[in-house]
Amino acid sequence: MKVSIIVSCFNNTRTATHMSMLCLDHIRKFTDPPYQLIVVDPVPKFPIRDDYKTLGLENDPDTIWAKFPTDIGYTAGMNKGAELATGEVLVFIQNDVFVREHWLPDLLWYIKDGWDVVFPDQVPRSREYVKESYTREHSNEFAKKGGRDAGLMMITKSAFDKVKWNPELSLLAERDFYERMSKAGIRWIDTNKVLITHIMAATNLEILDTNPNEYEKRMTKDAEAMNK
Repeated sequence: MKVSIIVSCFNNTRTATHMSMLCLDHIRKFTDPPYQLIVVDPVPKFPIRDDYKTLGLENDPDTIWAKFPTDIGYTAGMNKGAELATGEVLVFIQNDVFVREHWLPDLLWYIKDGWDVVFPDQVPRSREYVKESYTREHSNEFAKKGGRDAGLMMITKSAFDKVKWNPELSLLAERDFYERMSKAGIRWIDTNKVLITHIMAATNLEILDTNPNEYEKRMTKDAEAMNK
């Protein structure tokens, strides 16, 4: 199965840009080809740097660096990434997510087993828990025991085409997406066989800290859009 990995960035702070670079670095280190990489990078205030050419964003036929002159929005950006994808399977990764060894084939096992969507475990775990997870076999025994979140999600292209992301939403986009999947009869599973690191809410920390009123305004706007 050909996989397209879509990384959604919004590099409006140096911290966010460094997270994006580390996210991409982990993908390159811990993912065996072939795969397609699509980096959605709208209006970067602090551009991604690849001084040592370890990220492979330039002159790579399997990489699309999708830069946009305006902020097209989180959900619209992911939809655009999906439009550019040529894979049968899509992986949406937020830029505050860091993958680990064997993450891609281990998640693909569930897709090949007949599931439409799979989420890896992405909540903080102890060192002992992480070490024990590496000994687990591929099995549905470990399903429904993970920590589901949209920091990383693998979905078949055919399933995604039935739902897509709602371009009117931002903060509540994931909740809306889950509801869309349920209504469309899409089969999803989470697993603690596969663990990743997700700095949850990192992409929203600046607005939470500096402008909580704007955060509340966006939440209200999203809620109104979902209730239309």
